[in-house]
Amino acid sequence: MSATLQADAATAAMPQRNSRLWKTPAVLTVLRLLIVAVVLVSWEFSSDRIISKFWVSSPTAVFAVFQLWVIDGSLWIHLGATLQAIVIGYVIGCASGILLGLLLGFLPRVQRIFVPFFSAFYALPKIALAPLFVIILGIGIESKICLVAVTVFFLLLFATMDGMRDIDEDVVESLEIMGATRTEIATKLVMPAAKPWIFTGMRLSVRYAMTAAILGEVIAANRGIGFLIEYNSGMFNAAGVFAAVALLVLFGVAVTEFLTRFERGSAVEKLPF
Repeated sequence: MSATLQADAATAAMPQRNSRLWKTPAVLTVLRLLIVAVVLVSWEFSSDRIISKFWVSSPTAVFAVFQLWVIDGSLWIHLGATLQAIVIGYVIGCASGILLGLLLGFLPRVQRIFVPFFSAFYALPKIALAPLFVIILGIGIESKICLVAVTVFFLLLFATMDGMRDIDEDVVESLEIMGATRTEIATKLVMPAAKPWIFTGMRLSVRYAMTAAILGEVIAANRGIGFLIEYNSGMFNAAGVFAAVALLVLFGVAVTEFLTRFERGSAVEKLPF
């Protein structure tokens, strides 16, 4: 009887062990690499067999373009120009958006006055601003930095204000009744409560920063990944276009993963009320 119970218990525990196994980082990494391998093999096989290589190129051709760019040094020139525009514009946009969002969060009356103006500028398509920045700042990196900073600024501004508005007013009143000062409320309640919203805005704004930088380079530039995409598409070089896009994908995944891990590492414990 006991042997039967032990067998039943072992059988019942097997799905739980299998479920935990599927969640381990090693298994997830292997599965993701397997998916990438299947996609690349399918792409290589279908190129010039199912779909013309002129339109879709092939992984081997894309890798050959990468090799050429690395050998002649053009990869680092164009990648460095795009990363510089993204990083500088992203930092400026995040810092200014968070600071102004916190300031307006503590000044709700002022916020109600200026929010309609911010909403109007936020709704304006950034592609309409790109030519204006090129006219004012030229085709250099300055116009791309400005476009990235403006794009990220509004995302972080509204994310920060939304995070501060999400705070329960009853909790704030309870802390005031208990004698908490405005500084204590700001540091122990408002800032921790707004942090998840801010990190989410920072993570989501990465792809918008990349889009803004590439957009500025496509419109007017003499270097950068966007310039590579525009140049190779004009030359009908599908391998060059795919190679430039692959660079963007790798960069976006790396930055998003970094911000996700940083957010988990700096997570704030839930408040005891």
